[in-house]
Amino acid sequence: MKTFFDTSVLVPAMVDQLSTHERSFSTFREYTRDGHEGFCSTHVLAECYSVLTALPLRRRISPLDAQQLIRENVSGRLTVIPLGPEEYFQAIERVSGNGLVSGIVYDSLHLIAAERAACERIYTFNVDHFRRIGAGSIAISAP
Repeated sequence: MKTFFDTSVLVPAMVDQLSTHERSFSTFREYTRDGHEGFCSTHVLAECYSVLTALPLRRRISPLDAQQLIRENVSGRLTVIPLGPEEYFQAIERVSGNGLVSGIVYDSLHLIAAERAACERIYTFNVDHFRRIGAGSIAISAP
């Protein structure tokens, strides 16, 4: 199965201090093994760094640790889908056409990347965002 991972699942998969870690980590581990193909977008990488370095944790994550977590968890496990200007325009058109505002545009970028990779499922904790954008035939699930 081709599976796309949203930032909201990847970050807790990497950070055991988060309440959704076990669910996220189990799903990530299952869908990046043999018989499955895992994907994320280039934008997910930047979002992961942003979130990891800003988390209000007892054990803070340094910039170098965040970079290492991302590389170790993504490299060799996920195919990273590059996004160019046309995908950004498409994402903006999709959300503006649905009257959607603010950060949901980032989920629109992820959806476009998942479509380009022909993913069958997106794992996210923002299920409602993806449904509001219009995920088409891609299944949207929380871990």
